[in-house]
Amino acid sequence: MKITVLSGSARKGNNTLRVAKAIKKIYLETTIIDYQEYDIPSFSDQYIVLGQETSFQKELIEAVDSSDLLIVLTPEYNWFPSAEVINTIHQLAGNTYKHIFDNKVVATVGVSTGRGGRMPAVQLGYVFNKIFNVFDLNSITSPRTFEAQEVTKCIDSEGNLLDNEKFNDGFKAFIDYSLKVAKRWHATS
Repeated sequence: MKITVLSGSARKGNNTLRVAKAIKKIYLETTIIDYQEYDIPSFSDQYIVLGQETSFQKELIEAVDSSDLLIVLTPEYNWFPSAEVINTIHQLAGNTYKHIFDNKVVATVGVSTGRGGRMPAVQLGYVFNKIFNVFDLNSITSPRTFEAQEVTKCIDSEGNLLDNEKFNDGFKAFIDYSLKVAKRWHATS
């Protein structure tokens, strides 16, 4: 089972990377795409051109394409996913790159230093369901989302889970559940 985690914040020292590293510590076969290297042009300015992708774009596209389980992490900015995650979807969820989203299980996580995270995770689930429907892809969004709340009190900068039993249990249960859904999905597809 190959997991790709999109750590969807371009801010330096962001908290989505803490969560991505924690996932990799639980499941070693995880590729992290760190959005601190993000260079996707604004959808209104230009398109990613097939065969002319930058190294970040190529790594992102290849990682998503080769994954069985795609976990999309986004910080919550005013109850919405990050602009970078939204722009990634705008750029790649079209005819040229739609194949990278085929035969996937997508799980979503909202990351917050406070008590947020739910809304962007749920919104991304809606968007991915729409992509799967419009392009008739053999994919599914996991029905379980995760709210990584108060993340700086729960995960250190290296991805180590701190002494917060409730958070740790919920986080591990989310990862286990997402893997179970992906294994079942790929066993029947």
